[in-house]
Amino acid sequence: MKMNAVQLSFCRSGNIVIFALFSLIAGCAASKLDLSMNFEAPAAGFAKPHSGTLGIDEFIDLRPQVVTSNADKWIGFIPGVLWIEFVTEMPDIYTVFSDYKSEPFTRAVAKAVYRNMERNSIFENTLFLPLDRYTKTDYRIEGALNRTFLKETGYYYGSSLYAWLTRIIGMPYVSYEFSMDITLRMRRIETGEIIWTYNLQGSRTDKYYNVYQLARGREGKDIISYNFSEILKERMPEMLESMRRAL
Repeated sequence: MKMNAVQLSFCRSGNIVIFALFSLIAGCAASKLDLSMNFEAPAAGFAKPHSGTLGIDEFIDLRPQVVTSNADKWIGFIPGVLWIEFVTEMPDIYTVFSDYKSEPFTRAVAKAVYRNMERNSIFENTLFLPLDRYTKTDYRIEGALNRTFLKETGYYYGSSLYAWLTRIIGMPYVSYEFSMDITLRMRRIETGEIIWTYNLQGSRTDKYYNVYQLARGREGKDIISYNFSEILKERMPEMLESMRRAL
């Protein structure tokens, strides 16, 4: 069915309004929200630091190189469409509903693990190797980022011809599902022996954000960074206990 000139003009005006709104919100929030994976986890409970120096290397990327396309957004113009789902395995490269420009997850997650271990004094000395490649260490943590899954569900309320109005009045705009899978191992440098291996897995669901909540983030962090860092935070006590037993 063809739209008449009035309908077409209304549609274009609506798109201009919502684009201007999103640009304003994103511009105000972009410089304020924390995009890192950093988190504050409970104390590890080590009686004293383990002797020696631990180096934590940037993780390697074993994720499926699958990035969603936003072409399916055109489906939103079909009358009766209530929501559209988008899935990506590489949220640090592209997301549909967020202006998310983080550093690569291989570095961001490794850095978050490093900062947590340094804060808890697991070893006498802890280094982030990408910043100090030539320092001698006694142990090294190596990580493989197996998967970072993100599903975004955008709400269209019957058609994107008028969905921009629901955004402005603060109705739910997007919901998220997250999952992460990382393999960690510790190597004794002197012998090359792997003395500890751990598989860190976790998932979260975070629903019904409107555009204003999305711009504000949670606890100072971007919504995507917040949820992935919460997965790390939740699994860190178990991971460190596993490491303590191995040491």
